Amino acid sequence: MEKTQNYKRLANAFKNSCRVYLREKERVRLLEDKYPDLKSSIITPDMFRIDLSDDNGRGNYELYQFLKDDIHFVEETFDKIAERCGNNAKVLLWSLFVENRIQTDVADEFGLTRRQLQYSVDKWMREAFK
Repeated sequence: MEKTQNYKRLANAFKNSCRVYLREKERVRLLEDKYPDLKSSIITPDMFRIDLSDDNGRGNYELYQFLKDDIHFVEETFDKIAERCGNNAKVLLWSLFVENRIQTDVADEFGLTRRQLQYSVDKWMREAFK
């Protein structure tokens, strides 16, 4: 039961992170352009500050670290999927979760039925998070 709950939690976190992945990458790029020292800074918890003027209610260091961690989570998970399930699995999941494409379109592109697609997605996600 606990393994299933952990899988569901990680799978949902992954899907949610994928949904905002491209925007987060852009936000990191903008922060690094605006604050070049962020890239070379060693970020420690005592550096975090709350900057109420920031639209996210986070200080620049804290926001930057959060975005980098979330981006790393998505990229690391896709690397695991490619390693354990193959590159086609990675491309298919990228299409669904990052590009937010419709399941029927992706299934057609890969020569699958929607049911086969859903089965494969569940199998690959479980493999990634075991």
